[in-house]
Amino acid sequence: MKQRNPYLFTVFGLYLNYVFQGIAAIIISQNKTYFLQQWHTSIEQLYIVLAAIGLGRIMSLTFSGWLSDHFGRRLAMYIGVLSYVVFYVGLFLSPTYQLACLVAIFGGFGNAFLDTSTYPIVMEAFQNGERNQALSILNKAFISIGQMVFPFVLSIVMQYDIPMIWVFAIPTICLLLNLLFLMGQPFPERIDKQRMDQEKDIQKSSSQGQKKTMLPKGQMRKEGAALLIFSFVSVSLFNIFITSIPLFGEQLLGMSESKANIFVSYYSFFSLISVFVTSFLISRGMPVMRWMIICLTLTGLALVTMILLPSFWTVMLATFAVGFFAAGGIWQLGLVVMLDFFSSQRGLNTSFYSLSTSISVMVIPYLTGVLAKLDIVYVFWLNALLALIGLLSILFVAPSYQRLLQAKRR
Repeated sequence: MKQRNPYLFTVFGLYLNYVFQGIAAIIISQNKTYFLQQWHTSIEQLYIVLAAIGLGRIMSLTFSGWLSDHFGRRLAMYIGVLSYVVFYVGLFLSPTYQLACLVAIFGGFGNAFLDTSTYPIVMEAFQNGERNQALSILNKAFISIGQMVFPFVLSIVMQYDIPMIWVFAIPTICLLLNLLFLMGQPFPERIDKQRMDQEKDIQKSSSQGQKKTMLPKGQMRKEGAALLIFSFVSVSLFNIFITSIPLFGEQLLGMSESKANIFVSYYSFFSLISVFVTSFLISRGMPVMRWMIICLTLTGLALVTMILLPSFWTVMLATFAVGFFAAGGIWQLGLVVMLDFFSSQRGLNTSFYSLSTSISVMVIPYLTGVLAKLDIVYVFWLNALLALIGLLSILFVAPSYQRLLQAKRR
């Protein structure tokens, strides 16, 4: 009889944290009327608060990984959860948007520390043949669950005049309860230095044996740059959508705030379904590049259709397209392609890829805030333009990636 992995409950608890990471990404945009009144601020300044989350992630990305490696995954996870507690409590208590910006930085800290603790724990807990790829899907799935449920909860709060404190108290209480649960769970031992050195030696000898499959360095740098652009774009596509589509529904369709917020729930549902569909298609042999090209093309077309013909049904079409095609795993597929090109320095190149994402999380909210102040439609023209840029970057990479795969098969 096969023995159950002792870290199953640990991993489940870690992924529960991502429900509240997903909520943290939308809680400001979903409560914009409340925050505009509380902070006596403008839409543009509201987006600056969102940009501060990205700043916090950039500030802590390198340090969080170093701390996780040297002082333990458990400590890094504790810091991540407590940072989100500060984020939720601080947002509710902040009287000004300047103070809210400071609090939002802790949201970025929480994001970085959870990522740099959770992913290594999963890899260390399931070393003996279990499917790490399937488990990594749960990260996106739990984020989507949080973003799917939260707008419905918020609409109930608004409909029945429930005090707003509960919108922030429930995530805070759940995070602390989950933290107490995780404190009693076993954590896998970190891979020791000797084993890491052995793995580096193996990777070095393997890379020497693969030199014939490598493309010219100058060409690979171009592909690497294109993939960093794609990393920036792919995250921007769905972040712009989930933060701005409620405002689009209010201003162009005349919907109430609570009804417009429901688009984010639909988006999250489509994203959740897409995670598993994408995994199934890729596992059945769908070429990665072909799927990414399809996703970016359909996302761009749906966004343009929504902009030119604004109606409930075209917004739903765009919601489906962005949720299913842009937020269902193409960022992760881009990382796979990146690591195929640069297999000898996977850790370093993963950091570069994530840094590009963090820059997007910081820059794009500020830019969308400026555009939203002028006209919310401009925000979605930006989104459509980004879909085109992402498509061009993947079309540029595709021929070289195909040659690389063919060379590896020889």
